[in-house]
Amino acid sequence: MKLVNPKYILREWFLAPAYRQASAGDYALVRELQKVMTQPYAEQSQEVEERYYRLKPTELFEMGGLSHLSCSS
Repeated sequence: MKLVNPKYILREWFLAPAYRQASAGDYALVRELQKVMTQPYAEQSQEVEERYYRLKPTELFEMGGLSHLSCSS
């Protein structure tokens, strides 16, 4: 499974803070996400793994929008 599924997946709960920062003129998090997500199958640094290869924080489980996404289209 690890060979066919990406390790890093762009999630809305990663994007929402990046959008907020970008709307204030700070694009650092957007650039960081872009760098990580352009190589979703690659082993990346320990820091990247700790930030982006993890479960959703428990405080977001009950929040609509950041937590409740549908895979169907």
